[in-house]
Amino acid sequence: MDWKAKATRLLGNRTLHLQGDGQFALVTPCRTRAFSLWPTRAEAEQAMNRIMACGGDCHGGSFHYIADLGKRI
Repeated sequence: MDWKAKATRLLGNRTLHLQGDGQFALVTPCRTRAFSLWPTRAEAEQAMNRIMACGGDCHGGSFHYIADLGKRI
């Protein structure tokens, strides 16, 4: 599965892919909408917990979320 293509399709083509490959997308829907991909939910959660802010216009950690790209919508 091309997780990057699926994430881009679901999140919008103006969303930036920062790094990684995997089924779980850590999404930062702030001014610069971005995502990183992780092979497991646990790794995505660890990455989310390390983020203090995603940039100067960050809406705050409560807006960041993890999306399971393998789930059917």
